[in-house]
Amino acid sequence: MALEGKQLRYLIGGDDTAVGKDDEIIELGFDAEEPPKHGIGVKYCNLFDEKYDAKKKSGNYGPYLTGSDTAKKYGEGQIDPRGAGWSKNLNEQFERAKKQGFTYVELDNPDAYTVADVVSAVDQAEKYGLKVIAKNPGLMEGDCKRYVGHRNVAGMIVEKDAGTPDEMDALRRAAGKPMLPVWFVAFGRGKDWAQKIADAAAKYKHMGVTYSTKGEYGNATDVLMPVKA
Repeated sequence: MALEGKQLRYLIGGDDTAVGKDDEIIELGFDAEEPPKHGIGVKYCNLFDEKYDAKKKSGNYGPYLTGSDTAKKYGEGQIDPRGAGWSKNLNEQFERAKKQGFTYVELDNPDAYTVADVVSAVDQAEKYGLKVIAKNPGLMEGDCKRYVGHRNVAGMIVEKDAGTPDEMDALRRAAGKPMLPVWFVAFGRGKDWAQKIADAAAKYKHMGVTYSTKGEYGNATDVLMPVKA
């Protein structure tokens, strides 16, 4: 796999101008207009409505659900997967990412939906030739092996308190992908967690850990570099 053994620079809170480095993976934010000049680029995509007007409680991808705690925290709209806005939101993001030259996308906030709904989004990305990085699959209810084991899922991103190295290794093995890359990311008060995770992940292949010293994913400093098989 193209991503195995490479470190992920999770920069969704940065200014989207990272040049990148060869042999690294760089994820840029929702408003990024092109991949980094070096390395492998990943485009942040959102299952929620990123541009939802929380004050007016309106957006372009309705109907909306009441909203999860995460949606309320970030002022985003939790799109109803049974409505027309669900596919519209995904299609517009995937089309934009493809035109911009990305080959990988992250789908954020999957834990707010069913496994079946998220798998359908992964299918949709595949139609655009975009591979998906799974976000926090351990937080999902139901059989998340269907998600991680999907032929179009190329890695996992795990945030603070969303899973341990032992749990993620067990998940990738159960999904039939024992070498699937896993990247643990943290910011703010997550520094001690990141170190604890790095200590536990050191025995595994294809697991990396980074910590952002500049707010919520403004940069990515190494805590543990992935080891190739």
